[in-house]
Amino acid sequence: MYQLIQKSSTTNLRFSRPPVLAGYTYAAEDAFSARDENRLLALRLETNAACNLKCRYCYAESGDPGKEADFSLLERVVREAKELGAGSIVVIGGGEPTLYSRFEDLISFIVDNGMIPVIFSNTIAISKRLARFLYARNASVMGKLDSFRPEVQDYLSGRPGSFTAIQRGLRNLMDAGFSDPDDSSRLRLGVSFVCNRLNIKETDTIWRFCRDHNIFPNMEIITPTGRAKQYLAQALLEQKQIRQYKEKLLGIDRRNYGYDWLIYTPLTASGCLQHLYSLYITLNGDVRPCAPTKLDEHPALRQNGRYLFNVNDKSLKDIYDSELFHYVRHIDRHLEGKCRGCEYGDECIGCRGYAYAMGINRGLGPLEALKLECQQCFK
Repeated sequence: MYQLIQKSSTTNLRFSRPPVLAGYTYAAEDAFSARDENRLLALRLETNAACNLKCRYCYAESGDPGKEADFSLLERVVREAKELGAGSIVVIGGGEPTLYSRFEDLISFIVDNGMIPVIFSNTIAISKRLARFLYARNASVMGKLDSFRPEVQDYLSGRPGSFTAIQRGLRNLMDAGFSDPDDSSRLRLGVSFVCNRLNIKETDTIWRFCRDHNIFPNMEIITPTGRAKQYLAQALLEQKQIRQYKEKLLGIDRRNYGYDWLIYTPLTASGCLQHLYSLYITLNGDVRPCAPTKLDEHPALRQNGRYLFNVNDKSLKDIYDSELFHYVRHIDRHLEGKCRGCEYGDECIGCRGYAYAMGINRGLGPLEALKLECQQCFK
């Protein structure tokens, strides 16, 4: 086995940092700097509950076709995010965002306010025309590619024929120019693959496909929340499995592409520091640190049955400045277990969403759950 890196890629001159997805991933130094200067870098928005899939790992359990965010509210929070310093808006849907009735208006509004729109989509509804529309507006797109085996993709997506439809949408994006970026270090197309026991052996194949086609590989580890608790509880990965495949991917990157990265971060080869620089707004207007950190569902943070941090009741700045979200942004000071005092704390805080979900499932309070040591880390 090759030797694991001991420090980040910035200390190893033989290799370079892997490319990022513009507007979605930010370097650790930018994340900590934004946190310390009380700036947002990104805002994540749910827009609608409707979805053309029923993914078995969906954290949002999407599906209600009639539930949409008010466009005027989205306009307001986008403006407020800009005032807080945000450079990108991640349109994450809550369902499939391209089904939002004012999807194109929202993308244009983000662009008109000088920010990068980043769209999370299963790509099924992305026609050739829509792909060209998004490309012309400097958008980044995160598609879906859980498997190259139709039966596995269809099962995980919860819909027969989804593999073929996903591949068609991905091809439309590539044909529009998304896989031919002007800057090879800042990509415009990514694919997300949620790793579990059904697809983990394909990880290296998907990884190579991404690297060979200028696509950002967004390898996520399945989180025990939402539908995953019901459908994929037996498909969760063990630390040993996570380590094995991350080691394999690091070896592929070093040997074939000249990239080096810290192997312990939750999002492979890119880290995840969302809690430091981002906010997530649900379809109801509730504000979270990230999608699986469901503070809004915990009774300890409700008053008279209502969550206390909602953009229908408060400005984004008031929520950002609150004691709770100050705690969230400085969670690195409160971490427990092996995350506490970790030598890589300047670029990794573990997966806070996974830690939160595991803690809540064990009956812990929200603040206690949030600071647990990372359950994915094999350091």
